[in-house]
Amino acid sequence: MKKLLLLFAVLGAAIACTDEPDTLKFHVAFVPVVSVEMPEEMVFGQTYEIKVKYKRPNDCYYFDGFYHDPNDTSAEIIAVQTLVIEDAQCTPLDGLEPDESSFDFTCSSTYAGTSYRFKFYQGDDADGNQQFLEMEVPVHQ
Repeated sequence: MKKLLLLFAVLGAAIACTDEPDTLKFHVAFVPVVSVEMPEEMVFGQTYEIKVKYKRPNDCYYFDGFYHDPNDTSAEIIAVQTLVIEDAQCTPLDGLEPDESSFDFTCSSTYAGTSYRFKFYQGDDADGNQQFLEMEVPVHQ
């Protein structure tokens, strides 16, 4: 019986010391917006679908939604957020049509009679400065 317990203890220790299986590693990245389809004007209280076309550099980038900067009060800053799989064999997506996704935007009554400013992230320039596609939409009552 003691030998059997010793055998189980040795087996348990051997199993506990094996390496863990590889886990999927990824990080979050923003990809450039190519174009935006939105209404020419809005009415406060109404909800609008805003379509966004964006470019993924390769097939290791997976759409993860839209990032919205809650700290900027001068404009609605929006970026396309992706999850990037690390250490994978990735195929470039050059020459393919941009991907498209959309989100719903409800026009706030605080902007009635003024306009909304939207800034869509388009990447960084050579100096590391963020570039934006800026759009202004008038808001009516």
